[in-house]
Amino acid sequence: MTELMKKRIVLTTLGVAVIIIAAALFGAEYYSSRPSFCGSCHIMKHYYESWQNDKKHSEKNVGCVDCHYKPGEKGSLKAKFKGLGQLFSYISTYTEEVEVRTRTTVSDVSCTTSNCHPEQNLKDKKAKFTEKISYVHKTHFDKTVEGQKLHCATCHSHVKADKHFEVPKEICYICHFKEVKFSEGRSKCTLCHELPEKPIEKPKKDEAGTERPITHKGIVDAKVPCQSCHYQLVQGSGEVKTEDCRNCHHHPELLEKMKDTKLMHEKHIADQHANCFDCHRPIQHKEFPPFDAVVKNCSECHPEPHIYQKMILAGTGGVGIDRSYPIAHFDVKVNCLACHVDEGLDEKGRKFSKGSARMCTQCHSGDEEKQQLAEKWQDDVREALLEARDLEKEAIDAIEKSADKASKKSLRKARAKLKDAQANLRIADAGGGVHNKKYAMFLIDTAVTDLETIIEELEDQQ
Repeated sequence: MTELMKKRIVLTTLGVAVIIIAAALFGAEYYSSRPSFCGSCHIMKHYYESWQNDKKHSEKNVGCVDCHYKPGEKGSLKAKFKGLGQLFSYISTYTEEVEVRTRTTVSDVSCTTSNCHPEQNLKDKKAKFTEKISYVHKTHFDKTVEGQKLHCATCHSHVKADKHFEVPKEICYICHFKEVKFSEGRSKCTLCHELPEKPIEKPKKDEAGTERPITHKGIVDAKVPCQSCHYQLVQGSGEVKTEDCRNCHHHPELLEKMKDTKLMHEKHIADQHANCFDCHRPIQHKEFPPFDAVVKNCSECHPEPHIYQKMILAGTGGVGIDRSYPIAHFDVKVNCLACHVDEGLDEKGRKFSKGSARMCTQCHSGDEEKQQLAEKWQDDVREALLEARDLEKEAIDAIEKSADKASKKSLRKARAKLKDAQANLRIADAGGGVHNKKYAMFLIDTAVTDLETIIEELEDQQ
């Protein structure tokens, strides 16, 4: 065999080898970029299946790499090394139960290419989010909520196993309702809801025979708050519970940082692409049965229920008394339900739990004197209060009669003392004599001293 022939064989062999290697690389590149290749890993199975069910992307042959890599990255070494990392993870952790711990994400650049959803086509287009709510992307571009920039993946996310992409309403609620007053700022009702034009009720005619319909527009123009009718449509605050943090973190020093909102979002959203609801409790926004929230939560209408009873039990809140005088039961944490066991009716016929003196004998075993003592306390405090109320009337009369005679300074001082005395009597009266007789008598004595001082000082100036 001649030297020339040997060279030809070597070159031909090399050429064939190069072609085979190139074909293999091309084939590997093609196959590894197919969604079916991604779906061959057990940890990616349900993501692949949800992609198959997503008609918008699967039927148009929009593959995993088209979205999860930025334009121009698909065939790069960086992309291949990412794939190798996932392959090693697959090989080293093969069990059916393993889940992907760190979520992947899709860059805004991938979403808004000219072949997909170009920005100019989205900005002003009004899309139907629900039958009643329209959506315009432009209002959300370049926006931040609590320091977090909004991205496509902020709203368009993978939440449910059977859906590859969706915009859960709860995502809207966490941004629009968290730490903001109802129907103010980003929670304003008209940002999403169009005002109905139909009258709220059938128009009635006035004396002149003119119909005056009540409409939403008229109510808004009159600055009537939405919650006057649409009450408690938002429930929940999107709070983060410490126990949710402990699902991933066990070190106390990490849990101490959970109040640093900026740091938490940087570490969990920017770095790990966490879902909002990995940490935040959902906020509900829907119609609830009328009045349920108010009936179940007294503080909706009564912001400080039983505040004076709490004060007298703790022996605090009095004006001019330099220390607290808690009832003995307070220190051992006896609560309202220990004594309020009977069913009673108030002056309007509403049921309430009524206190019973017989409960004294259950703790103070067989001591009937305690039951009688409770009744005596009530009588003593009631009598002292009646005397104090008479003095209160005298003090008010003295202030009124001295309006043109006493100095402005004296009148200011007298009115201030009257206000303090009335505050003390209010607390003593709320105790009913049984909650803390000792402190109630201190309050009444202090009030009486102030009232007598008012009367004496103003009489001297007449």
